[in-house]
Amino acid sequence: MSTDQLTVSIVGASGYTGGELLRLLLGHPGVAIQQATSERNAGRYIHAIHPNLRGRTTLKFASASELRPCDLLFLCLPHGEAQARIETFAALAPRIIDLSADFRLRDPDLYARWYGHAHAAPAWLERFVYGLPELNREQIRQASYVSGVGCNATATN
Repeated sequence: MSTDQLTVSIVGASGYTGGELLRLLLGHPGVAIQQATSERNAGRYIHAIHPNLRGRTTLKFASASELRPCDLLFLCLPHGEAQARIETFAALAPRIIDLSADFRLRDPDLYARWYGHAHAAPAWLERFVYGLPELNREQIRQASYVSGVGCNATATN
């Protein structure tokens, strides 16, 4: 691994979002993928689940319990899971990009209104920058924590 590369890990890499992220990052010269997690597929080669990545990586899925510290951690978990474990994830990486809806809204009352339940980590909501560059380009550049925007939000803004 070059010192010019960011070490990146992906939590929840066996799903669609994780697979697409792997596809994009495997070709990025500034990134070294350190780990990709999947609880159901731990120990299996990534290309066994994402056949389009055959020949592009020899990485195997790891369990999230085996995550090592890295420069940047992507969270590709189902809605609700990142917020329940954010303290654990934040201890592993100084920068996090969450691709679920867990940290898109900064106001806990608004979150409860739209999602029908209280947020599990409301103090973390205001730490995340909504990751739409057209609205928050400068904040994203400086942010330690960025939320994914979702397909509907980007299509309507």
